[in-house]
Amino acid sequence: MRLQFKVQAYQTEAVAAVVDCFAGQPRRDPGNRNAPLRLDPERLLENIRAVQKRAGLPLSTVAARSDAAPDGTPNLDVEMETGTGKTYVYIKTIMELNRRYGWAKFIVVVPGVAIREGVRRSFEVTGEHFRQAYGTRPRHFVYDSSELHELERFRDGSGVQVMIINVQAFNSAARDNRRIYEELDAFRSRRPIDVISAARPVVIIDEPQRIGSARSLASLSRFDPLMVLRYSATHRVTHDLVHRLDAREAYRERLVKRITVIGLESPSSAPVTAIRRVQIREVIRAHLDKERELWARGIKVLSLLFIDRVSRYRDYSADDELGEYARIFVEEYRGLVAAEPDGDYRRHLASIPVERTHQGYFAIDRRTRRWVDPSSTDIDAYSLILRDRERLLSPEEPVRFIFSHSALREGWDNPNVFVMGMLKSSDNTVSRRQEVGRGLRLAVDRNGERMDDPAVVHEINELTVVTDESYASFVAGLQKESGLGAVTDGRRLTRLARNANFRRPEFQTAVERISRRAVYRVDFDSAELIACCVAALDASLRVSPLRIEVQDGQQIRIYPIPGEPRDLLGDLAGRTALTRRTIGAILAGVDPQTFGLYRNDPARFAEEAETLINREKAELAVRGLSYDILPAHREIFTDVRPRIDLTHAGPRLFKNIYDHATTDLTLVHELETREDVVVYARLPGDYAIPTPLGDYHPGWLVALDDGCTVIADDRNTDPARIECAKRFFAALGVPFSVAAPRAASRSADDRTPRPRAGTRR
Repeated sequence: MRLQFKVQAYQTEAVAAVVDCFAGQPRRDPGNRNAPLRLDPERLLENIRAVQKRAGLPLSTVAARSDAAPDGTPNLDVEMETGTGKTYVYIKTIMELNRRYGWAKFIVVVPGVAIREGVRRSFEVTGEHFRQAYGTRPRHFVYDSSELHELERFRDGSGVQVMIINVQAFNSAARDNRRIYEELDAFRSRRPIDVISAARPVVIIDEPQRIGSARSLASLSRFDPLMVLRYSATHRVTHDLVHRLDAREAYRERLVKRITVIGLESPSSAPVTAIRRVQIREVIRAHLDKERELWARGIKVLSLLFIDRVSRYRDYSADDELGEYARIFVEEYRGLVAAEPDGDYRRHLASIPVERTHQGYFAIDRRTRRWVDPSSTDIDAYSLILRDRERLLSPEEPVRFIFSHSALREGWDNPNVFVMGMLKSSDNTVSRRQEVGRGLRLAVDRNGERMDDPAVVHEINELTVVTDESYASFVAGLQKESGLGAVTDGRRLTRLARNANFRRPEFQTAVERISRRAVYRVDFDSAELIACCVAALDASLRVSPLRIEVQDGQQIRIYPIPGEPRDLLGDLAGRTALTRRTIGAILAGVDPQTFGLYRNDPARFAEEAETLINREKAELAVRGLSYDILPAHREIFTDVRPRIDLTHAGPRLFKNIYDHATTDLTLVHELETREDVVVYARLPGDYAIPTPLGDYHPGWLVALDDGCTVIADDRNTDPARIECAKRFFAALGVPFSVAAPRAASRSADDRTPRPRAGTRR
């Protein structure tokens, strides 16, 4: 499986926040060291304040300083909630700093080997994505005191060079870790630290809250950084904060999973083993509930169980090597699976042996090759933990339950963790926020595509946390640490049963009409696309020259800045999913004056051209779109039922197929009071319409007394996809609207409300 990446506006905003702080810095082609910062302190502070002002952040009064860098070195903070892609953001920031200013030597400093391995993997899996966007990819390597030839390439190599290093490698008393400061015969009697510092690297610190000791800061200063950029969700020491995406904003924008907590209420005298058994049972139950809903969609469901000692899971003295918690897991899993009703999902479960569905991810002792409890001094402990993340996401991989150590904290995460069990004694070594953060990323399907469609994002993306604390206690602690808003009490959630409305003939007829499968065809040729794109670029492309404005009293002096040339064909081909030949034909066809705008600002030219080309491509695709309806049908309303907290449910509904609804309550009220509405229901998230612009999820199915209609989801109003949906439903002979359909006028005799099935008039 290969993870897919796409440009996200919120991530682009985070990149710009850093890059724009250096506006006015002249670009210099990279050599064996980064060009010095040419902005005077006043101009740099002015830029930082401009970025902070547009983001609504507190304005810095003086530039921040730190013992991690010489005086005058910029120290910028970026705050991003766990699970929103901060590693991706700082890799893209690296590429943008290189593109705009020519800086090419970067060091990513991490607090431990677990995060180091995760960062290394992120560079690997995003390489092709960035090559398509920038025409090149960053060359990265992990610092190893026995592989010092890599430092030669770091210093002399062309292109973007990135060294990843964990803090212990230059801040530990261990013999191997002191080599960075020693003159080494094998390194031509040079000290590695001198080669690194001579490059004047841009230093990026991942999770700086764990690299804050005086000794660590002093060690960092020996890199002689050109600037220090810090990325975290939980900054403990603040510098110049230029971007903030906090927990509330991430949740509100549907960038992370929503959270449900199942807390255990038990007397203090209850045996710990009994509490853990109930927790494990609830983890398995929550896992099966989620998996039953998602497995047919090709979305792998993973559960992560945090424990405090390896022996709880793997007991090397036992014949089967099962620890106490592993043995409980096997017993409870078999019992819950045996109770699963017969059907496709039950047969799916039967195909996975219980012995293969759980696995441990722990530190490995190099000598014995056994799992061990990690310690702060064991810097090699995690070296084998994070290598198989993509394999775990594959539905073909049987491992679904992962036991791991609570101390993994940052660095260990997987987008398809849907359930967490905290099977450990409460302590202060790992915060709730760090633990919950391991499962906040939005899930991906079997093709590596993120499940981030606004219409269904929180229908699919829900993290259930099973803890031995009470719900109130756990949530209070979580909100104190993270400021996260809505958290649901999983103990109060009830699966809604369908009522008699579901069986009404009018509704069953409506379901039958929209259940036909279809394929689409798009009729347009490349010549038409090229002509439309040429006309659009000539008519609408506007690119202002790059320039610096200097205000001296009442006078303003303007200095033009040359833009950096780039692989425009490759760039636009990657951004538009068109071939280089087609992009070349478009650019060759535009007016010379239009193409001359490229010299003004190559990057802005590519961005504006991408927008216009993609717009024309979408319009042509929709214009030439038609659907062929197939004889095959698909099941729409499966046995999966919505969950709701009945203590906070609204009034009982009489025309819905459920007694309560949780979304679009204004529309629900209108449909309930409409005389011509017989039955209505929200369409499940896996009911998707195929379009050339990607799947589209409609909103509501409404059975009227004279037929049926489908209403668009008000959270997804992309006009092009709406038009595709109209054509799809037109092929089915079903009306489609972006709002509740207008009620037909009626005679007085026709206005008697229809009761729900099974009720008396």
